Amino acid sequence: MKDAKQFFSEFAGSDLLRSQILEEMDRLRDGEDLEIWQAGQKAAFALGYDIPDEVAKTIVIRVRGISEDDLKEISEDEAKAIASGDPRLPACC
Repeated sequence: MKDAKQFFSEFAGSDLLRSQILEEMDRLRDGEDLEIWQAGQKAAFALGYDIPDEVAKTIVIRVRGISEDDLKEISEDEAKAIASGDPRLPACC
């Protein structure tokens, strides 16, 4: 299993992974009563990523708040903070 840091790094750099995650999230949300972060967490798990609850929530909040172009510009330090669930991220305030 890959961790949240690996997920976010690969998610930011891969159109294919983003597409797979979004498709699986849509499928899961149609079939189950899940919040968006839960669907994202399950979709990531199905693709080999183990992401804790609080980190999944933080990633979804952060990703929903930025554009695709901005996503590609996230620094490694910010990706680490997102993956660790750092509550001081601007998107979480």
